[in-house]
Amino acid sequence: MQKLSILLFGWIYDRRLTFLKLCLWGFIIYCLMKQHVYTAFVLMFLISIKGIIPIRERLIKIIKSAFLIKFYNVFVWFLSYIISLKLLSYTTGIGEDKLKFSPVIMAIPVSVILIYFFVLIFSFLMIFVLQILTPFSVFMTTRFKNRIIESKTYAFASRFNYLIILLAPFLLVAIYISPPFMRLALLADSSFISDCGVKEKSKTYIRINQKSCLRFDLNIFTIANDPVVIASEVRKPG
Repeated sequence: MQKLSILLFGWIYDRRLTFLKLCLWGFIIYCLMKQHVYTAFVLMFLISIKGIIPIRERLIKIIKSAFLIKFYNVFVWFLSYIISLKLLSYTTGIGEDKLKFSPVIMAIPVSVILIYFFVLIFSFLMIFVLQILTPFSVFMTTRFKNRIIESKTYAFASRFNYLIILLAPFLLVAIYISPPFMRLALLADSSFISDCGVKEKSKTYIRINQKSCLRFDLNIFTIANDPVVIASEVRKPG
């Protein structure tokens, strides 16, 4: 029994960092089980900050690279615009031809959500690649295996998943501000002069279809409140 205790304490001492991590993750799981979500998230956020520090310089270099900037401007922003256009049209029933400025505004939170989605996919892909390489490590020499483990690429791939937790607040903020952004976006396409109603300084309109319109009452609560759907048929000339 004494020898077993010595071996156990010796293993804990040799792998004290791993043991502390296991204890910390066990406490996080306990917090989640007890519904202490905020405590668990703060701990995971702090772990992620510590985990991302060794690769921060390479990460910043990648973010500033011309390829990633072009990828965002050409692909992510364009895709965000299309999603926003379809989402606004489907949600409100307004024809896509009537939505000019609103998809551009709505694309801001949508692009944040898309970036998080791409980071999530890329993280799982790198974890998958590392898991595939593990079974083949028995065929590698110790020297070659150590060269891989100590390489910057391996460190980057094994730590990139910490971004999932670090970017989670941005995802939550983007989801939270989406409804007011949608109202702001629709307000940008509304007009004072419309066949939906009489011209007033305190009201703007955007036509949904031939029988109804959206009316915005302009005040300090405009962005907080949903626009009102009003009946307004298109008047035929003559």
